[in-house]
Amino acid sequence: MRVTGSMQNLQLLNNLRQTNKEILKWQDKLATGQRIQRPGDDPVGINYQMRYDTELRRSEEYLENARTGLGMLKTMDTLMQQATDVLKRAKVLVQQAANGTVPPEARQQIAAEVRQLYEQMVAIANSNYSGRYLFNGQKTDQPPYSLATAATDTTDKGVYYLNVSPSVTVPVSITGELIFGPAQDPANPQAEPENVFVLLKNIEMHLMNNDQTELLNDMNRIDVASDRIAIAWAEIGARTNRFELVEKRILDQHQSLKELRSSVADVDMADAITTLKLHENVLQAALATGARIMQISLVDFLR
Repeated sequence: MRVTGSMQNLQLLNNLRQTNKEILKWQDKLATGQRIQRPGDDPVGINYQMRYDTELRRSEEYLENARTGLGMLKTMDTLMQQATDVLKRAKVLVQQAANGTVPPEARQQIAAEVRQLYEQMVAIANSNYSGRYLFNGQKTDQPPYSLATAATDTTDKGVYYLNVSPSVTVPVSITGELIFGPAQDPANPQAEPENVFVLLKNIEMHLMNNDQTELLNDMNRIDVASDRIAIAWAEIGARTNRFELVEKRILDQHQSLKELRSSVADVDMADAITTLKLHENVLQAALATGARIMQISLVDFLR
């Protein structure tokens, strides 16, 4: 076959074009850190990459749910400590006021502090985490108690759940009546359920009326209310431990998925740099060779 100068030039340009194309491809891989730039690079690998990307996004959602639940439960744990401290202070005040040597004026001063304890307990019961009320079941957008009617307010008995895997939902909320006691029946106000708000209101009334006998009984009622809070507190602690285990499991799974995706989609930097350098050397050699060949023509021999 006859090889002409034009054919040499075209072949040289084609080779340079292919080499530049390879250099650009490996530069893109190094710049993005991704081995697969388009589906045609690895049709099988892109399928695995898309699958891993989907699993990673789902895992991030579950991890966010687990951290939200953990944050809510840790907040609830702190609130149980605060509620217990309120009742401890109320018991100390009742013990002081039940002493027969305490004058009526002093009991009225103690009653004023008990009124503040009542308001603090209502504030604890209406606490929220990131805008979600913690003690109103599934009605997380509504405060469970009001300051004026906390004793008779009923809370939602539903349970707020969070998904932590495709088939697992974990309960987070605890309805307020399981913690602070069942609501008082407005139709039967004489009945005194084991409700902490009723208890604090009654203590205030007994102090104002100088009723020492009822004040002594109030100390036992405070113990009952504290025991109920302690039971709820233990449940919160158990759920917190579960969410911590769930968070650790999701983090481990997330890390495994990232490693699997990396093995499919991420570029081997050392190999990419070596390959890019090889193509750059090929380009330099092709340019040098082409420059020498293209300088020779028929004119060079007509001397």
